Amino acid sequence: MHIGVDIRALMEKELTGVGEYTFHLLKHLFELDSKNHYYLFYNSRQDVSKYIPKFPKDNVHYCSFKLPNKLLNVTLKLFGHPELDRAIQIKYKTPKLDLFFFPNITFLKTRCPYIITAHDLSYHLFPEFLSLKRKLWHKFINPRKIFKNADKVLAVSQNTKQDLINQYNISSKKIQTIYSGISLNYKKISEHDPKLNKIKTKYKLPKKFVLYLGTIEPRKNINSLITAFEEFNKKFPDYHLVISGKPGWKYKDMMQKINNNPKILFTNFIQDQEKRYFYNLASMFIFPSYYEGFGFPPLEAMACECPVITSNNSSMSEVCRNAAILIDPYNINDLVQAMTKFTKSETAQFFIAKGKERAKEFNWYKTANEILHFMS
Repeated sequence: MHIGVDIRALMEKELTGVGEYTFHLLKHLFELDSKNHYYLFYNSRQDVSKYIPKFPKDNVHYCSFKLPNKLLNVTLKLFGHPELDRAIQIKYKTPKLDLFFFPNITFLKTRCPYIITAHDLSYHLFPEFLSLKRKLWHKFINPRKIFKNADKVLAVSQNTKQDLINQYNISSKKIQTIYSGISLNYKKISEHDPKLNKIKTKYKLPKKFVLYLGTIEPRKNINSLITAFEEFNKKFPDYHLVISGKPGWKYKDMMQKINNNPKILFTNFIQDQEKRYFYNLASMFIFPSYYEGFGFPPLEAMACECPVITSNNSSMSEVCRNAAILIDPYNINDLVQAMTKFTKSETAQFFIAKGKERAKEFNWYKTANEILHFMS
């Protein structure tokens, strides 16, 4: 088959969320599949080639366009032009595409059938966690129509699949749940590894700390985490809280609370290759989000043998099961009690063992293989 792939999510210097999903999925897909031909579409007025990952395979072809993105988005939405598969065929003299794969909702129009990944419906279920700009973007792009018109929809969790059925009335027959994987780089690191101390020194990490890693935005429930930590810290003053992640919407409101407490350290965004050292150094990892379509960080922490506390809602209980302490994200006391439990070595070790085994079930080769069959 000749398959178009939208890689616009890979045009950023710092990949998060959909970008990481797209990169790891394609990397493993191309390692497994040398039969089908893939045409990687991206578009930018500026030169973003230095950010685009290189996949040196004979069956992988790059298809770059240089239209202003806002102009492309408007013409795709208002006029249904250009048809992306047709544009690739004309400019790059490719065979007619059999299928187009979109790793996320975006502005699109194709003549051939397309498959799209649904990561979550947080924008629909929790609009209060979106900026006005993002609300307007989702309204303009019309995700319901995009999923309705897709030939097949890939859901990253059973929870997301059920949301698509309940909220958008998408037929369950064309939705398949395929879990994402986690990188093999996430693993237990020897305490004698010199890089471990380098990271600790570079970021001035304390001896004992509670870790949060993710985007700094209201949906992630960081304010509740800070409140719970301050309460926990009264009984356990030797612990610190380390918050790492890319600043998102309304992050300044949270930064004020962070800056007012000397026991809280904010590291800002950390590179993907450094994350595993943070998980390895942390005493416990907390991810108290109000809603997640999948949620990579808890599984990454588990793979690094760090005990995990996360929310009992959306996909988190589905993905983590009994390998984490599940809490009510609206209940501060619930979170305080969970942190207190992990100060006991036997409890922490119990969940470390459970988490290590659970994390093994999420493998990018398995994900890529299932998607390859899904596209066939």
